[in-house]
Amino acid sequence: MAIEHYVKKIRTQEGVVWQTSSRRDMWTKLLDRLQTDAPHFSSFLEQYAEGDDVILRRRQVRALYQADPEMGMVAAIIWTHARGIRVNALSLLVRDLPALVQLFDRDNFDDKSLNHLLGQPGISIPTASKMLSACGKQFNNVPAAIIDDAISAAIESSEFAKDFSRITPLRGKARSRPLDYYKAYLGDLDELATKHDITHDTLDHFFAEFANYEETIPSRKSA
Repeated sequence: MAIEHYVKKIRTQEGVVWQTSSRRDMWTKLLDRLQTDAPHFSSFLEQYAEGDDVILRRRQVRALYQADPEMGMVAAIIWTHARGIRVNALSLLVRDLPALVQLFDRDNFDDKSLNHLLGQPGISIPTASKMLSACGKQFNNVPAAIIDDAISAAIESSEFAKDFSRITPLRGKARSRPLDYYKAYLGDLDELATKHDITHDTLDHFFAEFANYEETIPSRKSA
């Protein structure tokens, strides 16, 4: 079985948002433990936290980034780390926020700029892919898509082996050869998106939720 089996269902999910939720008090406590001020983060929580929760949608992060790069970058960081982040890692992101905003001042990343991003403390390929996607960037002229452990497990499964031919020689190497793996993934995903006329956003969301895809469809939220 391959992705053709799911195409009709996937198309019905075009436009469905990828939403994350985290506790506002978690972020507040993290910021309190920093040894430096984080005005953009504090301001973001004041403006965009919904009661006790910080609920973010990928398209909302993109809109914020377009309107205000600093605030949008904070949104991307919080969206990327919805389950939490170590204090020292957050401290480095707070410190390097201006550098990140400057680095993201391009629509299309190449090997050099992506390696520069990966050179920032605490930013791995999964983190970078989420930040790039959240801000609506491209990598080598392909829309940046998210890669994480759940997606790697899905695309390496027997279900989609024929759909991800570039990944085949890199099976099990998502962590040992992360950049090569990400490039291969984007190449395969781009072909699938073009072949089936499905957006990259919809495809990466589908693979992220594939393990419980059948169960989650009725409960997904609309934009």
